[in-house]
Amino acid sequence: MAILATNPQTIGGPWLEGFTLDAHTISSEFLGYDGAYPRFDTRRTALGECVYQLKNRGGPANDIVETAAAFVAERWAGKIDCVIAPPPSLSRASQPAVLIAEGIAESLNVEHKPAAVSKPIPTPQMKNVEWRQHRQALLDKAIQPGSDPVGGMRVLLVDDLWDTGSTLRRMATVVRAMGASEVRALAMTRTK
Repeated sequence: MAILATNPQTIGGPWLEGFTLDAHTISSEFLGYDGAYPRFDTRRTALGECVYQLKNRGGPANDIVETAAAFVAERWAGKIDCVIAPPPSLSRASQPAVLIAEGIAESLNVEHKPAAVSKPIPTPQMKNVEWRQHRQALLDKAIQPGSDPVGGMRVLLVDDLWDTGSTLRRMATVVRAMGASEVRALAMTRTK
């Protein structure tokens, strides 16, 4: 396991503080088509490659978790009571954001609250929803309070990839309405 190099950037939203740890992609060059499928030569940051491997190839979460936990321990020591990941949009054998959140919680010796928010209405992956207002409308209906209480807790929301932030923003609104005393957000990589 290793702590990877990062380039944190702040992200705005309905939380006290929020960060992405690094860019996801350094460059991507279109190479042409392989039959009906476009091919690209994509270079990713070290953290971006780990997130890509975890999400798309079943790679390990260890280096991602260690990197994120080190950042949280340094930045927010003693300021986190629980960690929450978004409910998944896709059915996978293992859910990347959940694995990361669970690992961070274990590393920091705080609670992991996998059922704090729920998604009773399925949604497509947000990256496939074109307009930001459409994303938000879908998420406002889909992400609801779950069964794990967070009243009075200092919550860290964790996601694997930041695009527009719609998912984390909706989660923050929900957990604040559930009585969370403080909310912070952390995404591993950002698309832009």
